[in-house]
Amino acid sequence: MNMTGIEIKHTGVSEGETPEFQFRTSTALAILLAGCLAYANTISGDWVWDDVSSVLLHKHVHDPGKFFQLFREDQHAFGRGSGNFYRPLVAASFMADFAFSYNPEQDGHTRTGYPDIKPFLFHISNLLWHVAASLLLFLLLRRLGAPRLVSVAASMIYVLHPLHTEAVAYISGRADMMSAAFMYAGLLCAIPEPHRQTSALGITGMAVCFSAALLSKESSFIFPVLLALLLLVQPSNENMRSQPLRRFVPLAVAVPLFLGYALLRLTVLRFGEGVAMNPAPLSQRLVETAQAFAFYCRVLFLPIGLHMEQTLADTPAWTAFAGVALLALCVAFMLAAFRAGRRREALGMAWFLAAWLPISGIFPLNAPMAEHWMYVPMAGLWWALAEILIRTTKIPLVRRWAVTAVYVLCLFFLVLTIQRNREWRDNEILFLATLRENPASIRVHYNLAVTYEDLQGNLPGARRHYEAVLRLYEEQKRLRAGGGDAHTLLEEEIDVHLSLGRVCMRMEDYVGARDHFALVATQARSEKYRMEAASAAMGLGQALLALGALPDAYAALNQAAAINPALAPEINAVFTGAPPTLLN
Repeated sequence: MNMTGIEIKHTGVSEGETPEFQFRTSTALAILLAGCLAYANTISGDWVWDDVSSVLLHKHVHDPGKFFQLFREDQHAFGRGSGNFYRPLVAASFMADFAFSYNPEQDGHTRTGYPDIKPFLFHISNLLWHVAASLLLFLLLRRLGAPRLVSVAASMIYVLHPLHTEAVAYISGRADMMSAAFMYAGLLCAIPEPHRQTSALGITGMAVCFSAALLSKESSFIFPVLLALLLLVQPSNENMRSQPLRRFVPLAVAVPLFLGYALLRLTVLRFGEGVAMNPAPLSQRLVETAQAFAFYCRVLFLPIGLHMEQTLADTPAWTAFAGVALLALCVAFMLAAFRAGRRREALGMAWFLAAWLPISGIFPLNAPMAEHWMYVPMAGLWWALAEILIRTTKIPLVRRWAVTAVYVLCLFFLVLTIQRNREWRDNEILFLATLRENPASIRVHYNLAVTYEDLQGNLPGARRHYEAVLRLYEEQKRLRAGGGDAHTLLEEEIDVHLSLGRVCMRMEDYVGARDHFALVATQARSEKYRMEAASAAMGLGQALLALGALPDAYAALNQAAAINPALAPEINAVFTGAPPTLLN
């Protein structure tokens, strides 16, 4: 058998018979082919989830003249709510895709108000970024002296793994791939070829790549840690022994870049809270960290039951002990490998643990875990495991079986990835698939309701899922109240009741619309919710008019005008011929 330049013979793997350039070229083509096979069915996918705010609603992405503005704002500057996602290079890549994809003369001016544009080129770009990250990982492993079988196995598993679907099939997930690609490129620039010293050009390239990674995703701040690990275990050549400190020059450049970025993000580039507002106690976070680690270890080897709303709800307590045991095993392996002189094995495991730590849950985050967070960490784990495989299979027959097992694993991951991609074809398919796995997800019910209301006109479906959101909020309030009733309207419920009121009006259920609007109008009294209260009063007036309750309708519309005088023309249009006092 001969694939990617690796020849499996009765005497084992021969690395010397295929020239290095030919080996790298054939492997690169294999990685490209594998990536295309795995993600070809994403290309016909639609816009989903945050793609609306990242691309379709982002007016600056639509205008190349606003390029520099992208570096001064949150990625979801035109979305709902405040975020803290500073990813200007990702937005710039969307700008480029939009410029080549959008034809204003063919814009159908859909009722959604979004540009009429197909995401075909956006999906192609995502696929290419993923392949680029996988190729750069392969080249980095070769630079670090990994055997051919190791570099091919780790890179092929990486490009095919189903956990990456959430990054590749999801246009807004491009940040993970751009961040990883730039970090891998930066490490390549910083680590010289054997028998060479780090050059000024290499250090400059490293600085540019690290900066680009930081401008692609916040988690790129782990780059100096990965760089330090690689520099510490890098075998010394004669030049390095004569100038031992020279090897750390790239790190001396990377650390100030990180510090400057951190300072900017904490000051002028701080757009909102990117972490949970009320973090759980440290003791709880430690337990959840162990449970999440057990989850990650499971899905790295058995990636089934994947979905975008992973939580730790109803997770058995024993998984925390399993997570602690697995974490201890990884640390023990890393230390043992380092002491035994197996530097690459130790480095791979250290990479895995170091890249996992920021997303472990020890530090407050906006979710307990997410599949796409493993985009960079898993590279180190598969590298370490591939190194173990090549070291422990010295007997030719055993090695042939081991290589066969790698092929089978790649095929298994390929099939799972293709299947997983189908869930990302459009919002309805994605949200329904997620609710099958996590039926208690408030935000998925809400987003599915919005999809039904705004995009599909499926009013019964929208009502059903808005009502599911309210039931879940009621359950949360009962739990907080110790099992008693909690009648106070949550901030999050206000918009849901307004949406339900609009849906009921369109369905001509005026009694239902009245009840939802009245609830908001009577409880949203504070100045903070002034506009919501005005909308509720306006809707209440319309519902009461439809029910024939004219005096109450006058009062509600009067209230709406008093709260928000800008509604006066709309109120006049709704109730032409109302008494003059109505708008006073």
